[in-house]
Amino acid sequence: MNAAQLNEALRDPTVRAIALDGDHRMLDGLDLDAVRADPKPIVGTGGTTFVHMELWRVCGLVGYHGDGAIRPGRLRLTGETRVPGRVEGVLLGGSLGPLRAMVGAGLPSLDGAILLLTGERTQGLGQVDRQLTHLIRAGALKGVRGVAVGHFAGFDGLVDREWRLDDVLTDHLNTLDVPVLGNLPIGPGRPPVPIGVPAVLNATEAVLSVG
Repeated sequence: MNAAQLNEALRDPTVRAIALDGDHRMLDGLDLDAVRADPKPIVGTGGTTFVHMELWRVCGLVGYHGDGAIRPGRLRLTGETRVPGRVEGVLLGGSLGPLRAMVGAGLPSLDGAILLLTGERTQGLGQVDRQLTHLIRAGALKGVRGVAVGHFAGFDGLVDREWRLDDVLTDHLNTLDVPVLGNLPIGPGRPPVPIGVPAVLNATEAVLSVG
């Protein structure tokens, strides 16, 4: 789907949800009036994070990060404790690569938010290391209250100089001094989770409640 097709779907009153494989090229041509007039859920991962973050920043539209059918009601997802603690905030974020690419180019403030991080392997662990370094050094994660780490597709079993994905994530996220919950069933190939809604991250009990 390109930008013109997305706008056509946004304007079509018979379309009630959109499954999208998005990218950054869609942002400048989005029909924001259509979004405001008839808000409808947009579902996807990867580059769809560009669209989710932009429409939440400009229109307050709730996006759905994941694949498949939207689940109604409040979600209770179980993960693994990385850094204990309990926080409340709006769940924002999505795929790591697009979040890093939006720094200085429309990434909404994450101050007071619970940050969701997922990913898909296009290179190796060095790519994840560079993306997290950029986000942190740019100040984009300043004020984040907690971090919810979901699925990073393609990294299972990958070892680089004795480092694994969890080692890279831990090395960076521990510097934020906030609760961190890992191994959540969110991301590529996982059921959608709403982005831009209130959430409670209880890393001590290894539970993320959304909605």
